[in-house]
Amino acid sequence: MTDEWVQAEQSQGVLTIWLNRPDKLNALSFPMYDEIGRLVERAAKDHACRVIVLRGRGRAFSAGFDLAEQVADGDAESRIDSLRSGSNRTRWTIWNSPKPVVAAVHGYCLAGAFELALPADFTIASESCQLGLPEVQFGAGIAFLMVPWMVNHKQAKEVLLLGDRFDAAEALRMGLVSEAVPDERFDERVHDVTDRLRKLPSGALRATKQGINRAYETAGMIAHMDGWVDTAAHVATFEDEVTREFKRQVEENGAKKAAAWRTEYYQPTPRPVEPSQP
Repeated sequence: MTDEWVQAEQSQGVLTIWLNRPDKLNALSFPMYDEIGRLVERAAKDHACRVIVLRGRGRAFSAGFDLAEQVADGDAESRIDSLRSGSNRTRWTIWNSPKPVVAAVHGYCLAGAFELALPADFTIASESCQLGLPEVQFGAGIAFLMVPWMVNHKQAKEVLLLGDRFDAAEALRMGLVSEAVPDERFDERVHDVTDRLRKLPSGALRATKQGINRAYETAGMIAHMDGWVDTAAHVATFEDEVTREFKRQVEENGAKKAAAWRTEYYQPTPRPVEPSQP
């Protein structure tokens, strides 16, 4: 199924990698991550490819990692291996690609999908796109902890410790996307950016991208993020009433109803009425 769920097409030097699971809002799986990474690696060696674009078919870029796989039982060692050799390997492949990578996100860009867009060189978001990293709300660890390197610590904690969704304008304000574009101009803007990138001198583009990346790397970003992976895998083994109930909801009622349960659970509790003063 991976060949059906991840598709690629190349035209005029632009390789577009499509997430093609629209009936599931392009929910990601480890084989899908592997295929995306393989395509990005192949593009790096293809002289005809000048730019890589990540997109999603249907109503969303992606709602994130498939929740049925997310809550499946597994030991910490296998989770660590899946993150290091699977999803995070693909994210680092995007970061290290000598070709510029553009993530064009619309509809939803959540959880693992958001973490797929973070290492891209450009993230162009439609104004109606909802973004976020809700993992903390169901007891999972953030696999690719890049957000603290992109925003200040209070913004990072708001994004990661509350787990709420936010719109493209808020993502732009925090610096988590490059642009927030009106929906009706989204495809046009993606085309304009990729068209500019494919025309630029490739050597200068590659060297400048590497120079920008090295600024973060020499500050310790990779060591920090790689060192966090083991902790992220262990977080999934922590259990409490919320994580157990969310897992039950996914297994018995499916991802959509489980997400609805989660949304309802985190609605604000009414403030207690303070007694009037005598």
